[in-house]
Amino acid sequence: MASTGTWKEIGEATLTRQSLEALLRNEIPAIRIRNFATAAECAGFAKAVEDTDYKFYSVAKKVGYIGLAQIEYRWNRPKADYFKDAAVAYEQLNDLQNRSFDVINRLMETLQAVAGGTVKIAEEAELGRYYAGIARIAAEGVDLHADWAPLNSPTYDIARIDGQLGWNFYAQELIEGGDTTVYNAPWTPDCAPGEIPKSYGLDYAIVEGAKTFTFNPNTADVVIFNTRNPHEIAAGVAGPGRNRISIGSFVGRMPNNDLVLWS
Repeated sequence: MASTGTWKEIGEATLTRQSLEALLRNEIPAIRIRNFATAAECAGFAKAVEDTDYKFYSVAKKVGYIGLAQIEYRWNRPKADYFKDAAVAYEQLNDLQNRSFDVINRLMETLQAVAGGTVKIAEEAELGRYYAGIARIAAEGVDLHADWAPLNSPTYDIARIDGQLGWNFYAQELIEGGDTTVYNAPWTPDCAPGEIPKSYGLDYAIVEGAKTFTFNPNTADVVIFNTRNPHEIAAGVAGPGRNRISIGSFVGRMPNNDLVLWS
């Protein structure tokens, strides 16, 4: 069943087999994994990110990042370009995690403990594995957007999923602000077959009247939500050693019930 359900309750759940399935069905707003990392691991990860040469997205609100987003290759780019660049991006991610800790593997092991299928990095036949794990440095917020691979990436294997989640581990938080708001209005834009619709900077008309859930992540926690629901991040107040530093990826459920990761 595709993730177009209606929330049966408003609030955060802990991670269990039942809550993970409910989130994939879009029956709950979010799952929080508290104390995913120690204070020392958080500090080490934040420093490793700050010491890495990161880039910025070409959007109005300034967001620094380390890694590779598959969605950047959705228009007029051969698939081979993405998978070649993914291999290079992993070199930087591996270096970052070697200087802190392996967030991606820990997250996969945590999900595997409750998942109904195998948890693994997504792969494309004859081309290789997808990139998973974008670190971000942000305080100015992120505009309303939605992430749903069957529409964002229709020619890639990840388009076969029937549910899509996003997780973020928060290594460092802002002084104040920076709440994330999720709207229970699964993204279903009007578009022609094969057309890739705009998914960032969405019109608020599509979420008018929808139930909302807002969370402010705590340092050391992981928060997971259904990314087909439009979501946005409010601006916050940063300071020395108090920028928002996180890392995350998508998790999609394949037809065989495996969970696959990509960014």
